[in-house]
Amino acid sequence: MNKRRYQMRKVKHLSLLTIIILAIAAIFSVCLMWNHESTENRKSTEEVYKSIETMYGGEIVSFKNNGDEYAMELSKNGANYHIEVRAKDGKVLQMKRTDLDGLKKEDILSKQEVNRVIKNHYNGRIESELLNTWQNEMVYQIQVTAQSKKLNIIVDAITGEILSETRVNLNAKNTAISKKEAQQIAIKKLNGTIQNTTYYETSSGGYYLVKIEKKGINKTFQIHGVSGKVMSITND
Repeated sequence: MNKRRYQMRKVKHLSLLTIIILAIAAIFSVCLMWNHESTENRKSTEEVYKSIETMYGGEIVSFKNNGDEYAMELSKNGANYHIEVRAKDGKVLQMKRTDLDGLKKEDILSKQEVNRVIKNHYNGRIESELLNTWQNEMVYQIQVTAQSKKLNIIVDAITGEILSETRVNLNAKNTAISKKEAQQIAIKKLNGTIQNTTYYETSSGGYYLVKIEKKGINKTFQIHGVSGKVMSITND
């Protein structure tokens, strides 16, 4: 009787041990499969490297694998950028220019130099040019009339590279504030004579540039097309 009980206990212990071993093996298998799938879905270093060079051009001067993210430094047309890319799908998480902190006035292209860049690419008349900040970069916002249409052109103020070109919405029908309201906002800042007012359409709601002259002083006010907020004031 005692021998039989001993054998039954032994069988139970073996069964329990078998279950534990099988459970551990199952968990281990799942982990291996997940790790394999995760590794397959991750963008390789070579893929990310080629993707960034194809997307932005220039030369990658440093590249670091941080596990879930790739970090790199890109040099393009004399400008330096820090780029962070998600390893899982290759999505660009951040792109920031890093060489603007020590920027001097002489590093910025003059209006005459930028005008030459525009004339080399467009057969039209330059209506206005404004030095401004766009996506963490110093740029010139140039408006050109060419072939019965107006273009808003963004030019890198350091390298002269054309970064963007959009057609100007002359009617500004989708804005929350009218041209007259934008002018009134600018007049409150500088009560002078309005020289010209131009609307630029953007994905963030667009903006007006209102140029005002008073006693020899010329200022251009950048006013958001939806909120009416004064985004910048530039001395011309």
